[in-house]
Amino acid sequence: MKLKTKLMIGAGLLAAGAVGLVAATPIVGLTSPFLSIGTDANPIDTHGVTQAPDGDWFNVRLTTDGPSNIAFQEFAITANGHNGWHSHPGMVAVTVLSGTIQWYDENCKPTTYQAGDSWTEGSRPHYFRNIGANTAQLTAIFVVAKGAAYRTDRTAPPCAIGLGLE
Repeated sequence: MKLKTKLMIGAGLLAAGAVGLVAATPIVGLTSPFLSIGTDANPIDTHGVTQAPDGDWFNVRLTTDGPSNIAFQEFAITANGHNGWHSHPGMVAVTVLSGTIQWYDENCKPTTYQAGDSWTEGSRPHYFRNIGANTAQLTAIFVVAKGAAYRTDRTAPPCAIGLGLE
């Protein structure tokens, strides 16, 4: 490949990267300190099964392909604040401690969560915002590959524009 062609490809990749950075959606009114971060140096293959209080069987499994970082994070998101479009390179379990959150999947389908509600997230793009009048408090537990970022910023999907979720 000629040097000129290599330089043009390199410039194009740099420009594409810059556009991606500019297109990331902002985070507004969010503080989110990590309370703990630890490493499990071995692959995880944990399984639990028990009979639930209603008599049905409850089964849960967590499996990783290698060493993992496990982190616990606390979130405070002000009224009208939002977390921007993002995804995770692993699994996240979120619980609302106070307030009301509206969570959107990659198709802009909303789900409302209130104090006491929990949900899981993963590698699909999503967005959430505080729709209450006061600061909402949340917690999250992350399980990601050792050394991976806990969050990947994403551009807003086309459906977000008409909804003001940018």
